[in-house]
Amino acid sequence: MEAKATCHCGAKHTGHICMLKSTGRLEEVAHLTSHPTVVCFTCGTEANSGDNVCSPMPLEK
Repeated sequence: MEAKATCHCGAKHTGHICMLKSTGRLEEVAHLTSHPTVVCFTCGTEANSGDNVCSPMPLEK
């Protein structure tokens, strides 16, 4: 799966949170996880948008 050109959050991120973490872009990860609405089925990362993770599922509260 290819990364999208830019993220829908308004910032100029490319790739999913797992890619951002692996390249040490933790400030961007914090921005994308500040108000989570989904969780990644693969790794369990919570994110603000399904566009930010590989396998999004609704976050149960």
